Amino acid sequence: MKFHLFQYPLPAPEPLEDVNAFLASRRVASVSHHIVHGAAGSMLVFVVQTVGEAVEKVAKQEKVDYRELMTPEDFQRFSRLRDERKKIAEAEGVPVYAVFTNAQLAQMVQGRCGTMADLMAVDGIGKARVEKHGERLLATLLAAEPAKP
Repeated sequence: MKFHLFQYPLPAPEPLEDVNAFLASRRVASVSHHIVHGAAGSMLVFVVQTVGEAVEKVAKQEKVDYRELMTPEDFQRFSRLRDERKKIAEAEGVPVYAVFTNAQLAQMVQGRCGTMADLMAVDGIGKARVEKHGERLLATLLAAEPAKP
């Protein structure tokens, strides 16, 4: 963690643009402010503790319409996976995206995942989640497969 110091003579200029810009561009752990009296007069002092380096603002991601990107059969599999994800999230008391993202579910469908190793190849899914939910997801994927002639 790093500490950064901002000092302003009182009365402080409004709206303290430099400290506000700094705070908006960093991961901030804490901010404290103090009024310091000295021979040169009173100062407003901010001590900012940051974590890591400056962060870039994340651009808002556009919504993906998976119905347009997938065949009707694949979208049906995707929908079943979303339903299963919702059940898992409700049981665990977490948001659905904390279980799996839509992009991960789509990759499972489009990649035709059929094994635990296939699930681990999906971006952002590790061994722990595969061990915890893999069998359930594979069962859902296999149940959604069309019957073979």
